[in-house]
Amino acid sequence: MSHLPPDVLRASAPLLTGFMVHWCLFSTLSVQTYLYYDAALPDSLQKKCLVYGVYLLESLQTGFVTYDAFTIFASGFGDVQSLTAVHFHWLTIPVMSAIVACISQFFYAYRVFVLSNRQKFAPSIIAIISIGSAVGGILTGYLAYRTGDASQLNTPTTSIAIGFWCGGAALCDILIAAFMTHYLAKHDTGFRHTQRLISKLIRLTVETGTLTAVGALLDLILFFAFPFQEVYMSVALWLPKLYANAMIMVINARLKIGVSGVEDRVHLMSTHSIRFTPSPGTPVDDGRFLQSPSPTREGVTDRKDLSMYDGTLEMKKMGDSEAV
Repeated sequence: MSHLPPDVLRASAPLLTGFMVHWCLFSTLSVQTYLYYDAALPDSLQKKCLVYGVYLLESLQTGFVTYDAFTIFASGFGDVQSLTAVHFHWLTIPVMSAIVACISQFFYAYRVFVLSNRQKFAPSIIAIISIGSAVGGILTGYLAYRTGDASQLNTPTTSIAIGFWCGGAALCDILIAAFMTHYLAKHDTGFRHTQRLISKLIRLTVETGTLTAVGALLDLILFFAFPFQEVYMSVALWLPKLYANAMIMVINARLKIGVSGVEDRVHLMSTHSIRFTPSPGTPVDDGRFLQSPSPTREGVTDRKDLSMYDGTLEMKKMGDSEAV
């Protein structure tokens, strides 16, 4: 191994770090998806396709990433060019990351659309920026494939494409967090427990939006701060998993996970609900209609739960037998 350059650690460490974090986040995503499947939620076919489709896409990405890791650190061990070669990175990082991020952001855009009483301004801004970011990511993948060397991507054209990809994704995530917080905070139900749970949803929205925005910005900063190096790969390799985990975690926010004796159980609060929709008869996610007005304060106990369902907020009444 005497032919290895002294900076081989600088070339291999970001890749190894990115691979390990990627696999950890895929494990988390698998658990999140299993919880969604095990809860057997009464969701529309579109939402189920969204969850399982994203998981299948991420599983495909993990397969390619694992193949690249084997090529670099096993079959290609000792080959310096293998450390900087593009391999399948052109597909698994910019292209798949852009697709998953766009799907996630459109999911949030629809929720903003529902929470804003179907106003189109805020969702349209999110959609336009998200599409621009996705185009930048796909263009970055094409340029990386054509270059063939992951350490030689700091050209003006590629830098602009990466700026649109990561910068647009971060801006979109920040706007989503701001719009969701604004519209959620406008709902005042008058129920103390419900308002507490709305605050919890606001906190979850801000946290997930901030996390994905920081990830995209960190990838962008590392790319420009360390030109002609692969330091940015330590973040880029797991960025799609961050978006997928954040989206499915928000979908799973309806679930309550608890322990009854020695047996774990997951359940969804059911029956009586209060939905923040414009008016009875307004269609929601899968085309269903509210056929009756929301229940009043009378008869509602202090044991309530708030959940997000099909883009609408629901306050649900929990019986004693369902307590966690």
